Amino acid sequence: MKKFILCAAALIWATTAGTAPQTAAARETQPALISCTRGCVTGEGEQDIALYATFDNKGLFAREIRIVVTQAETGEPVAEISPKENAGYLPAVLLADFTGDGTEDIFLGIDSGGSGGFGYAYIYALPAGKTEEIFDYAKVPMPYTAEYADGYRLTVTDSPSGREYTIDIRARGEEYLGALYAPDGTLKVPVQADVSAVNTVLPFFVNTDDRFHLLVMRRVTGLYNADAFGYTQDFMRYDGTQFVTYFRLFGMYGNER
Repeated sequence: MKKFILCAAALIWATTAGTAPQTAAARETQPALISCTRGCVTGEGEQDIALYATFDNKGLFAREIRIVVTQAETGEPVAEISPKENAGYLPAVLLADFTGDGTEDIFLGIDSGGSGGFGYAYIYALPAGKTEEIFDYAKVPMPYTAEYADGYRLTVTDSPSGREYTIDIRARGEEYLGALYAPDGTLKVPVQADVSAVNTVLPFFVNTDDRFHLLVMRRVTGLYNADAFGYTQDFMRYDGTQFVTYFRLFGMYGNER
C-alpha cells in the first residue's frame, strides 16, 4: 500500500505542477507517470524509480521520456535521467544488477515504432547517486557484413574474427532466386545483404555469474527490408568498464534450411 500511495502522489504532482487551472488540451500534454518501482540503485537505502512521459492527444506515442529517482524514506531527489532517444512506444524500466556490485542498475527500453521491431536501450548505474550511462545501444560496435554466395546461400561474416555463418536460401523460391542466380547456382553479379544497427536488446539473468547479461540482436535482410533471414546474436556482459561480447551466433528464421 505504501508503494501505491507514493506512486499516486508522484502522479498527482506530475499532472498538477503549477497552480493555474489547466484546459483539457493542456492536461493531455502533461507528464504522465508510467511506472514507479522501488529498489536499491545507489547502495544506500531504497529509492523510488519513477518513469514519466508525455502523451499527445491520448495517443500511444511517448515523448519527453525521463526517469526520476528519489530516496524512498525521505522523498529527497537523487537523479533525473533523460535518454538520448527520449521518444517512442512502450517505454519500460527494469531494475537489475548488471555490474555485479550487488546494487541494482536501471535498464530502460523503448520501442521505436518503425518497421522491423527496432528499439532503444540504455543502462544507468547510480553509485552513491552519481549517474553513469554504462550501456547505449547506439554505441555497440558493428562487427558484421553479409552477402549472397554461390550455391543459393547467404553468408554472414564476423569481420574481426573472419568467422562465417552460412545458410541455404533455396526456400525463397524460383522467382526470387532466378533474379540473383544463373541456372548453375552461381551469382550473376555480387550482391550484398544488409545487417541492421542494433535491433533488440534483451536482459537475462545468469545464475553462475549472479548478475544480468545482455542479448543484443541485429536483423539480417536481403533485397529489401521485409526480406528478413534472421538475427545476429551477441551475448554481452559488463567487464568493469563496458559491455563486451563473449559469444556470437547467427539465428535464422524457421523457414530457412
